[in-house]
Amino acid sequence: MNKMTAFLLIAITVVSLTFAATMQCKAQSKSYAGILPFVTSNDRIGFLDQTSGRVYIYDNNISQCLFVGQIQSLGQPIQVISSNPANSVTNQ
Repeated sequence: MNKMTAFLLIAITVVSLTFAATMQCKAQSKSYAGILPFVTSNDRIGFLDQTSGRVYIYDNNISQCLFVGQIQSLGQPIQVISSNPANSVTNQ
């Protein structure tokens, strides 16, 4: 491998790592760090915000939030903050 090819390979690697770090910083600046996605048994999409302990459950199309709950401590029931009674998670 000649010097020019090695230099280009190193330059591309550095640019890729810089781009990846920039994308991670943008996600953290938008408060997406610490959010865990999950799927419920009836194919609903949910998100757990680890910083606040809130649980958000969306419909199958992720177009409407059906449930917002608050985890106070593990092993205890989730406190309901808001739910959409027309499309409740428990109705299906």
